[in-house]
Amino acid sequence: MNGVFQFLNNLKIRSKLLGGYTFAFLIALLIGGGIIIFQVEKTIHAHIESELTNATAAIRSMVETAAATSIKNHLRAVAETNRDMVASVYGEFRAGLITEAAAKARCRKILFAQTIGKTGYIFCASSAGIAIEHPNPGVAGKSFTDRAFVHQMVLKKSGYLEYDWQNPEDDGVRPKAMYMAYFEPWDWIIAVSSYREEFRELVRVEDFRESILSLTFGKSGYAYINDSAGNLIVHPFLTGNYYDARDENGNYWVRRICEMKSGKAVYSWQNPGENASREKLVIFNFIPEYDWIVSSATYLDEIYAPLNTVKKVIIAIVVLISILVFTMSFWINASVVRPLRSLMNRFDQGASGNFAVRMPVRSRDEIGQLAGYFNRFMDKLQDYSRELRAEITEKKRNEQALKLSEEMFSKAFRSSPSGMFIASLDSGKIINVNDSFLRITGRSLLDLINRELLSISFFRNREDGRALFKDIRKRRPVVNREIRFFTAAGEVRQALISGEGVDLWGEACILGYMADITESRRLEREILDVSQNERRKIAMALHDDLCPHLIGVEVMTKMLGRRLETRGGDLAEEAGRAGKIRELILASIEKTRILSRGLSPVNLENSRFKDSLADMTDYVEAVFGIRCTLSCTPDNGAAQPFEDDNIATHVYYIAHEAVHNAAKHAGCATIRICLEETCDTLRLSVSDDGQGYAPDPGHEGLGVRIMSYRAGRIGGNLTIERTQETGTTVCLELPALRENPS
Repeated sequence: MNGVFQFLNNLKIRSKLLGGYTFAFLIALLIGGGIIIFQVEKTIHAHIESELTNATAAIRSMVETAAATSIKNHLRAVAETNRDMVASVYGEFRAGLITEAAAKARCRKILFAQTIGKTGYIFCASSAGIAIEHPNPGVAGKSFTDRAFVHQMVLKKSGYLEYDWQNPEDDGVRPKAMYMAYFEPWDWIIAVSSYREEFRELVRVEDFRESILSLTFGKSGYAYINDSAGNLIVHPFLTGNYYDARDENGNYWVRRICEMKSGKAVYSWQNPGENASREKLVIFNFIPEYDWIVSSATYLDEIYAPLNTVKKVIIAIVVLISILVFTMSFWINASVVRPLRSLMNRFDQGASGNFAVRMPVRSRDEIGQLAGYFNRFMDKLQDYSRELRAEITEKKRNEQALKLSEEMFSKAFRSSPSGMFIASLDSGKIINVNDSFLRITGRSLLDLINRELLSISFFRNREDGRALFKDIRKRRPVVNREIRFFTAAGEVRQALISGEGVDLWGEACILGYMADITESRRLEREILDVSQNERRKIAMALHDDLCPHLIGVEVMTKMLGRRLETRGGDLAEEAGRAGKIRELILASIEKTRILSRGLSPVNLENSRFKDSLADMTDYVEAVFGIRCTLSCTPDNGAAQPFEDDNIATHVYYIAHEAVHNAAKHAGCATIRICLEETCDTLRLSVSDDGQGYAPDPGHEGLGVRIMSYRAGRIGGNLTIERTQETGTTVCLELPALRENPS
């Protein structure tokens, strides 16, 4: 086999084209012809089967229609005759010849003396669905409104009705027919019913014989009817019983059709006057009510006669196209092989390094286009040769620049005052760190390289590290995120960490920056404590020094007013002015006290946190003219939900800052303060209905940063959100700081 393939590969193009085209066209034509023949045969077979199936269904419908008409007419005649007899007996009763009971008894005797078919009978029912008269004494007087056909019977009262019925001794339901005639004076629906299968003898074959015999399929196909015993009911030229008839192969084909009753079969049959038998296709269907098998048959040679013509045409086309292909192959060889040899010579020259060689273009066909492509290819090779030399020179310069850039990055990395580290985004392992990172963490380079950053007990909260890697993987740079970390000695310190994704050495990495802010946070706490102490001193100075001084001035003004009143005259008018001065001094005293409580709430010092919030609401309403409400849950909770007054002070000033921000900047009409206590958490929220505010992370104002810092100091979580409609909600949540009183 390998020798054959090698022989074919070594053939010249002329031989390959001639043999290849001829062989390919012949194979394509044979395959196409085979597919056409197969599809035509399949289509013809499907068409004739569909035609025979439809014809069989039409014959069955025709027979069933004729049978139903015969049954209906017979039952109708019986029902209307019995109604006339009942009407005659009723006339005797109306004439006074007999009593009504005697009249009904005579009618009952007349009705029950008749049989319809083998097992059919006549019964009477009322319009209420009650069996009035019935041949079975146990049925008379009972209601049968639970039966569907009784509902139709009551609604129609007169006419034809078909339904299915199963007697106790039967294995299944059987189709039944009934015709009703209504006798109104006694409200009798006279029903004549019987099983449809018992009316076979009523069917008139002559009504549809000619219609069935007129059906033809092909030249000699026809339709016929026989029963399951092999008796021919309708046939174009045969009569009698053919149950034991056999074809030329000895097959009992009639017996097989009688046993199958419905389906299709192929058998051999010789019609009268023919010299030989032919294969025949028959589609047959069973009518169980009359034990009839309806069949439509045609001969296979008549079905496939067009197919033989198609085969002959295809063979002729194959021969003709083969001759044309063989002739065209010689012409193609002559017009293709010679230019290809010339092109091969020029390719050989180009391969030796002569990029200036070109191929003359003498035509516009594929060979001419190939020559043009060769020329453009050689032009490109010349251009690429020049560009390649330039790129080599440029690459050398870029390599030098890259080397210089790497040296500069390495120097900046090592000398940066911030702690810097490089870690793999996939494995999380540390690739490199600078000296500042080692100094901040107190670790050695050997302790960190090739170890996972999340496994060396660096982050105090592992979730901080996971969040850092998660954000970088999602291409979200991290900027100045505050974390707590462990040094090598186990000391917990605070830092601001930043990071971004970079591609180093062909690997996705995270480049991180870290600044130790432990000392700055300590200084912030000291400054905040100093600020708190100064606020308390100013509050005490206002309360203990300025307020008594103003009170003394107010008393002196009051005494001056009284003296001026006692002297009368023009001095009485001056006494009124002194009174107004006294009122202004009293207002100043009240504002000074409010300002003093704002700087250092007295209630906090007396362990009454909720009273301090209530004083704040009064202050807001008095100073800003804004409605301010306070709700505490539970209402009967302790006045001080904190064991530590320092924590209460931080919480109070967070609420104080949130309330004052809303009053000054939100443009709101209402501020709501809500304090909720549970066994697990304490939640303080400040909401307003103003214009809304949502701080931009990293660009918060000083007040927001101070509130966040206070929340962090007491272990709480502070959130500021803009509501869906209007307004802003500042929420502080912190764990319960004392046991539930319950």
